[in-house]
This record gives sequence, C-alpha cells and structure tokens, in this order.
Amino acid sequence: MRYSTLKIIVTLLLSSYSIYTQAQEDIYKKIDPVYVFETTNDSIDMASNFYSFYDSLSVYFEEDTLYSTFDNEIIHYPKVDFSKKTDTTLIFLTDASKNSFFVNPNNGEITSRFGLRHRRYHYGTDINLETGDSVVSAFDGRVRVTKLSRSYGYLIVIRHLNGLESLYAHLSQINVVNDQLVKAGELIGLGGNTGRSRGSHLHFEIRYLGAPINPEDIINFEKRELISDKLYLTAYYFRYQKEIEKLKEARFHKIKSGESLGTIARKYHTSINSLRKLNHLKKSSLIRAGAKIRVR
Repeated sequence: MRYSTLKIIVTLLLSSYSIYTQAQEDIYKKIDPVYVFETTNDSIDMASNFYSFYDSLSVYFEEDTLYSTFDNEIIHYPKVDFSKKTDTTLIFLTDASKNSFFVNPNNGEITSRFGLRHRRYHYGTDINLETGDSVVSAFDGRVRVTKLSRSYGYLIVIRHLNGLESLYAHLSQINVVNDQLVKAGELIGLGGNTGRSRGSHLHFEIRYLGAPINPEDIINFEKRELISDKLYLTAYYFRYQKEIEKLKEARFHKIKSGESLGTIARKYHTSINSLRKLNHLKKSSLIRAGAKIRVR
C-alpha cells in the first residue's frame, strides 16, 4: 500500500472519530444527568462501584426516564404508591467530583414535623425564620415551578439531578425563574408568611415521583448535614402511605342492620346534623344496611 493511500485512510478515520466525538458531546450537553441507579435487594453491593461505572461508561439518564414532563404549573405530580415497593433505588445525594453538595435551606429550628396533623397529613418540615431571611436551594437542580398558591403562598419547586424534587413554601419573595439552573446554597427566595400560614416559617418538602419523603429521614437539621450522601430508597421511606389509607378507611362507616344516624353519631362522637352535611342527606333520607357513610 502506498504511503499516500495510507495517509488518506488515516485522515478519514481521524475525521470520522472527531465527528462522532463532537456528536456525543452535543448530545450530552442537551440532557440533564440523573444519578439514579435501580437495584434489587440482592445487588446493593454494586452501589459502591457505581461512580466508577458511571465515569467509565459516561452513562447519562435523561429526565424522561423518571418524569414524562418538566411542567411549570403543576406543583405536585400524581403520587406513586411506593408502600409495596420491593426493590431498592439507590440515589446519590451529592457528587464531590462534580462539586455537587448539600446545603441546609435555612438554619432555623424545626417547628413542625412531617406526619399526621389534625387528622390530616403534613408532608413537609417547617423551619422557623423571620420574614426576609434567606432561603437557599438544598441541592443542585433546575427550577421547575415559581408561583403564588392559595395554600403554599409564594413557592418554588426545584427538580434535582438525582431525581428528587424539593419545595420551598410561604415565601415573601422569589428570586429565581422557571427553568433556571441553581447550585446548592444559592439564594432562591426570602422567607415569609404567605398562603395558609400562621407565622413566618419555611415549609420544606422532598418528593420522589410525586411521593413525599420525610426530610428528616435524609437530613439532620440539627447538625445541618445529610445523614448519608447515599439514599437507599425502599418502601420504608413511604411507610406513611399505609397509614394514610387506614385514615381514609376510618373516615367511612359501613352501616349495619338496625343502626341509625343517631347510633352512628354517638359511636364517632359527632352529631346527626354533621353526618347529614357530610353525606348530603335530607331529614327524610333513609340509610340502608351495607352502605357506607362518611363520618369525618
């Protein structure tokens, strides 16, 4: 083979590789990496090797692998029921190699915790602050929602690179816009008392596919740090979903033969008028055995 022919072949190969490399880089620039790795209970030990796996293969997970849209209006996606989740989802909360860390959204004391409150569920952690105090993003991410809500007041929802979403509510001021990229610790708004709020505080939520997670299962607010930089997401983190189902069941009573509105009202420490209002019953309405009646 002549030298000139060989030179042409090598030149063509190098040119093809350059075009392929540039195309790959362009693809990676257009998508957001989500550092989520699905495992089963039998393969958790693979987690420790994930970073080297990620780096060596340059694996990127697009947002669409978890969420179908990047909606700027809907505050919460429909909740997924994870109470019967049988596998484990490993989520990396920080990534030092990419300068991706955690910063406490505000250093105030906790005033109300995640859980049942007045027969309703409180899906976040309330942090005490003064109106005008700084509120920062907990993780790196992209702002998905900025709006005024009747219940949340001025709020911000941020979708993070690890697939989680965080919500910051009752703000007095919003300092970011939809689709803006933010770093952990970046100022996103000022604390306030807007919406359904009794006193200035920050209502802070963490959600995965619309399902709330107790922030205190992830963050040690007293020490202002993560409990771990890895989150092994199992059904345990959604144990409250079973409790909510029980609460829903407790709201209704199956009428037994011989029961009246009076006997049912006494059983649930309520009044006949309240039962009628809840069930849109007239004074002339009859109840029958086997039917369900709302009692709360």
